[in-house]
Amino acid sequence: MINIFDLFYESIAKEAATGRVNCGKDYKVMYNVLFETKVNGKYLYKASDELKNDGTFFIPTLEINDMVEFNNCLLKYYYLTKEFYKDKIEDDEDYFKTIFTLLWCNACEEDFKNPITFINRYIDFINNKLDIDSNYTDIGYSSILDSNIEIALKEEPIFEETPYALYTRSTSNNSSFDFPIVRFGISDGKAYIYAVQQGKKKNNFDENYDKKIRRKLFKVNENFEKEENIDNIMYPENLTGINPSALIPLTILFSILEKNNINEIVVPSFLPVRYNGKEISFIIKRNKLSLKNKSDVDLDKYFEELRDNHEEIQRNISDKTLRNFRRLDYNFDNINIVSLPFELDSNIHINLSEYNDCINPLLKELYELSSIKLRKL
Repeated sequence: MINIFDLFYESIAKEAATGRVNCGKDYKVMYNVLFETKVNGKYLYKASDELKNDGTFFIPTLEINDMVEFNNCLLKYYYLTKEFYKDKIEDDEDYFKTIFTLLWCNACEEDFKNPITFINRYIDFINNKLDIDSNYTDIGYSSILDSNIEIALKEEPIFEETPYALYTRSTSNNSSFDFPIVRFGISDGKAYIYAVQQGKKKNNFDENYDKKIRRKLFKVNENFEKEENIDNIMYPENLTGINPSALIPLTILFSILEKNNINEIVVPSFLPVRYNGKEISFIIKRNKLSLKNKSDVDLDKYFEELRDNHEEIQRNISDKTLRNFRRLDYNFDNINIVSLPFELDSNIHINLSEYNDCINPLLKELYELSSIKLRKL
């Protein structure tokens, strides 16, 4: 049997300080994961000066202050995920390295400082499951979209942010429109929303129905006075800059959470390992091109543009995510943003109280469709 503690401390943590962790035989599965590790206040592994002086990385430090309890959490998470992802990876050693490498991709800065709390949270994410079928279930008819609304809670691949995700679609006459996927988890009475992402376009794509729904989605702007809703100095973006289709599954999820007395929402705004992973991929690609005798001047210019573009994409994602939640705050009387990123910590914090009303007819109609109960596995 593998020694999972040796694997973690002598392999994962050590390799993570270099920015590349090998999770497969013969280096066939490599993940770009970068963090340093401290045990009882002393560095076990530090990133190289080259990485630290690069200027583009946000290198977090995993702080393990209670090794016994941390190891217990590792063991508990290992056996739980081994069952949950039982058909994903065959080799035991590769499996362990994979789950404990990819786990840190979902950690924000505060999670690296409190890793025991973080691992226990992901244990809860698996154990706490909304009572929603993995197959699509009709939750009601939207007169404004002129469609039925269906939802499903599906198990996610091991490399996604959360074990489960909410899938939402509208349907009419055998055609369907897929709304963005919401990846979230529930722990200690709180919901953590990590991503709202558009899925892949389906094979039986109906262009006419797609256009119809996209036109109707502009109704999310009804009763919205954009002239009165310029953001504050810290976020100088107009609240019209939202993703209309993202508001639909978020509205349904908030309704479900409220009915299950889950009144605190946390939205991580920045995951440093995922950001660093993209930057490391640029370095690897540059080194490969350099071996092909490409001009250093041309390469420097090309990768400077790539990095600037990556930073701009990250900023746009963060800004749009924030505006989506602030728009919900504007429309609903029971959704209240308590703190923005870096006011309390790096997350968005939202309080959810008892629902009374919503000023937008479409979102109001969707909020009032759902009635899903929470269950534990």
